[in-house]
Amino acid sequence: MSDKDICNDFLYTLDSVTQKLFNRRLSYPDNFKFKTDDQDLIVLNRDVPSIRKKDMNQADKSTLYLSFDISENPLASEMFLKVMDTSFLNELAKKKNICIYRLRAKLIRSDESVVMNKQLYVLLARPDNIYFLGFEHLFYNLGPAGFSKSLKSCLPILMDSTNELELIQITAFPAYAPDNFIQPKLINSVNIVTTIKQNFVQYNTKSGLQSLRFQEPAYELILLKGKKITPLPVEVQTAIRYQKRDYIFLWEEGRDVFANKNYKLQTIATVINDPSDKIRPPWVNLKTGLPLQFLPGNYQFLLRETDTIARFSIQTLVSDTSKKVNYDQVMNFNGRTAFASAKNSQAISHVYHFVLNGALLNKPFKIFISGTNGTSSIKEIYYNNQLVCIAQGVLYPEIMSVLNPDLDPEILNQLLLISFSSLF
Repeated sequence: MSDKDICNDFLYTLDSVTQKLFNRRLSYPDNFKFKTDDQDLIVLNRDVPSIRKKDMNQADKSTLYLSFDISENPLASEMFLKVMDTSFLNELAKKKNICIYRLRAKLIRSDESVVMNKQLYVLLARPDNIYFLGFEHLFYNLGPAGFSKSLKSCLPILMDSTNELELIQITAFPAYAPDNFIQPKLINSVNIVTTIKQNFVQYNTKSGLQSLRFQEPAYELILLKGKKITPLPVEVQTAIRYQKRDYIFLWEEGRDVFANKNYKLQTIATVINDPSDKIRPPWVNLKTGLPLQFLPGNYQFLLRETDTIARFSIQTLVSDTSKKVNYDQVMNFNGRTAFASAKNSQAISHVYHFVLNGALLNKPFKIFISGTNGTSSIKEIYYNNQLVCIAQGVLYPEIMSVLNPDLDPEILNQLLLISFSSLF
């Protein structure tokens, strides 16, 4: 869908509504354009959209002139919500609201007498689950398809003078920006949508149904002096002493339900409360409420029952200049086409929040994490030097593409338990 397609779709929808409600066809010049600002407007009232007088035929009293605009505002900007019915607002709050749109339409005659003057507030909410793998756009809340779908829901309400609704809520997917390292991998892949109930995640593979259970993390202070020294290997003690910081021992248990295997992810991190500290991450861990920096080196572990099956390191804020996200474009949901949203290039080099690097079952693995737990983060999962899975979710994997369908599901589950740990 191009910008011209969006314009035509909007005009077609508006024309359909005006025909139904006013028995009038929409007429507009061939060079019609959307505009974000126009200093040539004669503002009759600063709170309503206006029409240029030079575009009106003063002698023709039968033609109606339509003025229409949309503005996007942050949620906190509309104070009128405070005086609305509490139960109604509580119902709206069940969804994740992003912003609020104000749609305004004014229909007048050439003598400027008003036929209709209405506005409609529209709360934009997100669906409970995501069904698309990709990076949400930094500058737009709606993509082409979402914008068109929203207008088709809103215009009949706005243009109907008998409809007294002032506020509605719509649910739409985010706008996505194309990139050169995620989307190219997904062109011929099939997405798997998981089922999440509390802390249980289930999904289907060609080997059958898989079920994972994630549990809450726990932690305790590491003591290297005194009577209650924390039992740690000598190499780990040496690495901690070299950093000259206090460290905590964090762990998180999980379970591969159908394989009947219990797992324990163990990490070692320091809490950096000083904002001026150069290695302090610019985020706070959601589950622990702590700004964590992990001990450098392969000192993070995954245990299966009592056996250590993985050792790895964790790096934060890893930049890769070869990987770009193009915020001067908005992607269509087919993931293969996009249209330009800005004249100048806004391709931004990608920065990973975390990169995990180590060995699982004596084979190398690497996990690139874009985002933190509690946000819609993307995990690029490599095993034995091959990209085997791309997964995305807020707390748990919600959607994923398994790029190596022959990978042992038990190994994939181990990688998912590491990738979606609430500790990073």
